[in-house]
Amino acid sequence: MLALAIAAAIAASSGDLLMLWVGNSLRPELGLARPPAFALPVGGALGVVAIRMYGLGYAAVARASGARVVFLCGAAGALIGAAIHGLTWLAIRAGLESGAAAAPPLEAVAGSGALVALWALAAALVVIASATLAASRALPRTVRWLNPAAVTLAFVAMGMPSEWGRSFLAPAAPNLAHVVFFVAAWRRA
Repeated sequence: MLALAIAAAIAASSGDLLMLWVGNSLRPELGLARPPAFALPVGGALGVVAIRMYGLGYAAVARASGARVVFLCGAAGALIGAAIHGLTWLAIRAGLESGAAAAPPLEAVAGSGALVALWALAAALVVIASATLAASRALPRTVRWLNPAAVTLAFVAMGMPSEWGRSFLAPAAPNLAHVVFFVAAWRRA
């Protein structure tokens, strides 16, 4: 199950990067080439399908930790994450259709009450799962330290000093963090 969760997190991260390429290509200050027409639908579909599969990884880690709350919160956070990805896909598509200039990704999310609410809920669920993992003595130290919340914060911190980091790394941080977390759990399984 962890191998499938790793593949899903890689697919979702790839979907993030495709969607971010499309959205950021509308920002003249970045000077990005326009991506091919398939980038947005493929990026959107990858995330919507793959993020839901994180529940498989959370189930495996929950069994190893003996903490059902890890599965419940992680899987629920993943379902909400898939919805966030889908709504972001629709927002980028609407921006393309309207021809409006795009805002930086983090500003665009902050401008949508629905996305802010979903992000807050997903973040709370992942923090609960991550705090439970961090406190578990049944898991190896590496897995406890490389929990999704901690790694997400690390990626965001790395991305914030530069415009490129704020445009690509910080918005993709949650899915990239799941790659790291599921790989760490798989290596220690």
